[in-house]
Amino acid sequence: MRSYIIKRLFYSVIIAWGILTITFVLLRVGPTSPVDRYILNIAARGQDVDSVRQAIEARYGLDKPIIEQYLLYMGNLLQGKWGWSFSASQPVMDLIGSHWIYSFQLVLLSSIFAIIVGVGLGMLSAVKQNTKIDYAASIFSFIGISIPGFWLGLMLILVFAVYLGVFRTYYDTNYPIWSLENLRQLILPVLTLGIGSLAGYVRYTRSAMLDNLRKEFVTTARAKGLSERTVIGKHVLRNAVLPLVTIIMFDLGSIVFGGAYLTEIVFGIPGLGQVSFNAIFANDYAVVVAVTLIGTFLVLFINLVTDLIYTYLDPRIRYD
Repeated sequence: MRSYIIKRLFYSVIIAWGILTITFVLLRVGPTSPVDRYILNIAARGQDVDSVRQAIEARYGLDKPIIEQYLLYMGNLLQGKWGWSFSASQPVMDLIGSHWIYSFQLVLLSSIFAIIVGVGLGMLSAVKQNTKIDYAASIFSFIGISIPGFWLGLMLILVFAVYLGVFRTYYDTNYPIWSLENLRQLILPVLTLGIGSLAGYVRYTRSAMLDNLRKEFVTTARAKGLSERTVIGKHVLRNAVLPLVTIIMFDLGSIVFGGAYLTEIVFGIPGLGQVSFNAIFANDYAVVVAVTLIGTFLVLFINLVTDLIYTYLDPRIRYD
């Protein structure tokens, strides 16, 4: 197992390096530059635009050939220097350090909400197959999967914030992270991000549970006189968990890279998604590359953890 983990970590570094290189090159060969955001102010002050542009590009090495820029960036990255953010006028590490917690809390709470409610509702739907509860859960899951997350977020804001006035229309950073006020203003974003995943978990859990309920070991367990709660919780759910782990962990990676970003933009949450969104429009190379690299490592780490969980849930699986 140790050799397998080391091998996977090595492959993860190679993959991350490849994605970093591609992202770096694509940003650099584009027609725009981070300096462009200063041009209007420079022109308004009557300064010579070309001379100021050359001075700024020379200061940050943007006037050098792309291969030299790449080698310089990689050298600084290995020393823990992630570059300078033109859009925020601060080091990239400081920018990420002050915003990652907003993304983390959103992803964590929405994942917990989706897993608990989705798996629980899926189990209930399977146990109550072909009843009103099952039909209601199926309809809810189909609707939840079909609704785009950003549209759902806008509708929740319109109904609960604008019309009813129950929640704010924007995210207030003045509240402490670990406070009830902050938790309250995260309700709508968590619902927006979690409902899509929740609906999928209902379908996958129901399918996995029904597949195991039809197997012979369930009939044997019931014939032995075991209670229905024991049969469902100890035997059926345990065998249904393995495929669910794959779905949940894969979905977690997609939430980190996509869903959370859109949700942050809709609700004005200053997390890494909002930072990345602003950096793209500001041509802020260093921030875009850094956020992409962080997201890549998170997805690779999630995949590794998924494989390790497999060995715990199913001792027959070995990575030798």
